[in-house]
Amino acid sequence: MTYTEALSYLGEARRFGMKLGLDPMRYLAKCLGDPQNQLRFIHLAGTNGKGSTAAFCESCLRESGYRVGLYTSPHLVSVRERIQIDRVPISISDFVTGMIEVREATKIKKQEPTFFEILTALALWYFAREKVDWVVWETGLGGRLDATNIVDPDVCIITNIGLEHQQYLGGTLVEIAGEKAGIIKPNVPVITAAAPGRAREVILDEIKKKRCLSTIIDSSDESKNLGLRDGKQWALIETDREEYEFALGLIGEHQIENAACAVAAMDQIRGGHAANFKASDPYKITFESVTLGLENTVWPGRFEILSEEPLIVLDGAHNPTGMKKLVETWRAFLASREIDSSAHLVFGSVADKDISEMAEQLRPLINEVSLVRLANERTADPAKLAESFSGLPCTLYNCVADLCQKLEENNSASPVLITGSLFLVGEMLARRQGDAGEYELNERLEKNP
Repeated sequence: MTYTEALSYLGEARRFGMKLGLDPMRYLAKCLGDPQNQLRFIHLAGTNGKGSTAAFCESCLRESGYRVGLYTSPHLVSVRERIQIDRVPISISDFVTGMIEVREATKIKKQEPTFFEILTALALWYFAREKVDWVVWETGLGGRLDATNIVDPDVCIITNIGLEHQQYLGGTLVEIAGEKAGIIKPNVPVITAAAPGRAREVILDEIKKKRCLSTIIDSSDESKNLGLRDGKQWALIETDREEYEFALGLIGEHQIENAACAVAAMDQIRGGHAANFKASDPYKITFESVTLGLENTVWPGRFEILSEEPLIVLDGAHNPTGMKKLVETWRAFLASREIDSSAHLVFGSVADKDISEMAEQLRPLINEVSLVRLANERTADPAKLAESFSGLPCTLYNCVADLCQKLEENNSASPVLITGSLFLVGEMLARRQGDAGEYELNERLEKNP
């Protein structure tokens, strides 16, 4: 099997669609030797912030001397980004070797696993083979019936709860919270940033039922936000029952909540409360390692500064909730640098998003718009996008390559904000990093007839 054949095999699994349920995943893992039983997990669920919270956890563990596996989705440039050890994506050769192992395992009982089940099995196989110390393990959809939920975690984190994937998870926040709470296991510490209300109560009821230690992160206290200094977000976060000032590697007030979840998880492990705590562990999570972990956290495409002069910022906000947070972060970021200028917006989106609402939120920030067609069959037509930005000067681009060339020639003093879709973020990063070929291989993953 070659790399392109491995990608094609994975892409062909899309024809099976999305199938929620744990039995197929459990059987596939069993055919691989149940690699999850050799690993320790921090399991994350939630609506927004899972990826950033996972990045904070991974960085804190790695700064503490651990070898850390990270499993997240979606990817930006390469599907191999979803499976990392110490922030290095699985290599092409290991990806192919693991895919062969997974394919052979599916033949034992003629299984037809989904795209996500294959990747989840591959991640478990790889992390066990490499004997990582910890795995930071992000759910794909929901929690209770998500393929990742076959593991017995040491700590669970549930970020915030919002309306999403209602056709699968339920039409109300209460129903969705119930699905997310499905990752909670008996006597396993739980950290949640769910806002006050019925959704949080559902999670707390499950915590009580399973007799778990709990930590509630409340982001409503504005005093926690210490603002932006020296290009870092500063925050007041509680650890060991005292509050300290921390510098965060990810910018934005919303990142304070995500970082606080990670700090609480580190407290549970350090305090010996993790479900599978090993007193003989040769490493130790310290205040210093957590401080370094938070400050050195990186997460591509999340308010990522591509250039200082001219200022170019890339962010994957792709729904109204995410866009609201981006707008707040953008205003605070410009204010911290004493920049009083409207932005040149670069925007691309898939057609099924609430484009008009995102445009309405962005409109007060911008003086001109570049609209681009994405290299994805779901892309919105730039001419159609222009309808949502009526009254503003709009330039239309048929592909990201043409847009990138224009940005390189840009002599404007206006800061540039690039947002609207993770597909746009991925292709922008691929072209800047010289990985356009790897990005184009994603076409082999889009085999959903």
